[in-house]
Amino acid sequence: SVSGSMRYQTPNYLLAVALLQMASSFMTPGVVRHPSRSVAAVSEARGRLRLPLRTSVTANFAMTAATPSTTNPLKPSTMPYSILESVRPEFEWIVPKDGLSFDDRLKSYQAKGELQEGDVSTLINWHNNYVEACQASPSKKFAADGYFSVLAELIRKERRRPHYFQGADAVTGTQFEPFNAHASDSKFFDYQRFSVDFTRPMVDWARSEVEGVDNLLRAKEQLERGENVVFMSNHQSESDPQCLFTLFEDQLGPELGKVASNMAFIAGERVLRDAIVVPFSRGCSLLTVYSKKHIDAEPAKKATKMAHNQRTMKHLGELFYKGGTCMWYAPSGGRDRRNPQTGRVEVADFDSNAIEMIRQVAERAGALPKTHFYPMALVTSNIFPPPVSVGGAFGEERRVSYGPLRMGVGPEMVEPAGSIEDAAVVHMHDRAAIKESRARRAKDAFDAVVRMYERMGG
Repeated sequence: SVSGSMRYQTPNYLLAVALLQMASSFMTPGVVRHPSRSVAAVSEARGRLRLPLRTSVTANFAMTAATPSTTNPLKPSTMPYSILESVRPEFEWIVPKDGLSFDDRLKSYQAKGELQEGDVSTLINWHNNYVEACQASPSKKFAADGYFSVLAELIRKERRRPHYFQGADAVTGTQFEPFNAHASDSKFFDYQRFSVDFTRPMVDWARSEVEGVDNLLRAKEQLERGENVVFMSNHQSESDPQCLFTLFEDQLGPELGKVASNMAFIAGERVLRDAIVVPFSRGCSLLTVYSKKHIDAEPAKKATKMAHNQRTMKHLGELFYKGGTCMWYAPSGGRDRRNPQTGRVEVADFDSNAIEMIRQVAERAGALPKTHFYPMALVTSNIFPPPVSVGGAFGEERRVSYGPLRMGVGPEMVEPAGSIEDAAVVHMHDRAAIKESRARRAKDAFDAVVRMYERMGG
């Protein structure tokens, strides 16, 4: 569990990192499209296929490309099983046996006060949209009704007994499952498998892309040496972690799939409070924080929430100190939004304070030299578009589409020796130079993400 406390130089750093929201992994430059393979097979293919990119890139981002894949043995169309047939005996309670249709069952739960009106309307609309989206995919026979039935039961369970609360007045995060509770040997329901299988039918594998396999393999080697890897990513969807899980597993093979499966995500605490999101959140290793907006919204709980953020950062420092930690976070503090003038989903700006907070946590844990930072670009809005508004009440509309997933990881962001910031820190002067250096670091990471994002058609 996350415990203890941690002090920082200014409260702005703490509140900056608290702007982070949900989302997962790592890569390199160059467009690479692969079917599911072992790491060795990926390396062999990378050496064999040296094709020009579709767009020019700078010297720092020279890449190789592979031919598009039209076959993938792990595509969901080859796994048309029903979750209702694969539930372990101790979880058979989640299989409805009332003979009702999905819609009628939800309405009966609402009548008994077991689901809220917003839950019912969201689930019915989402179910209808999901079934419609499946018709465009090879997974027409995917057992969508069974999956949504199980999802409804998990949400009903969450409404009866919220997993992450101690009491009605307690802040979230005061109770925790063990880290990696979704692992295969866990005593808990396999939430990660459930959420990934829920995502797979929406993915157009023939048009999906993974860019930067060289960087991904380098990061994997660093993790195997007991070092840490941090992915600084844009964020487009509540389902970004699940998109990363399936891209790693289905496009790059089970070895890299395990890396993604064990990744830690810094997320806004809302992912533990929205009952519709919780079943998916419980399939991830989460380190949650309160944003400044939500800290200030309840003055009576402000101190408690800030203490929770400090405990979260202390726990992250412990993970960095231990080593072998792979972490994903969004320095923008939220999801990308669609520009109403252009109609494009644009990458949100990175907050330099959010980046510096993670660096400070690693430094104070004595782990900064063994912590490696990689820029990551995600294009997931093709499948899970973000809402138009920012924030707001729980129960936002969920919609899905059949489309490609795209992910890229750029080269490691390496600090130049003898930088202005290093000299300023050593001599304890020139705060303006330090601020400028940190702003430049955030801009370099942001620009690297935008370049990959635009190359992948984002």
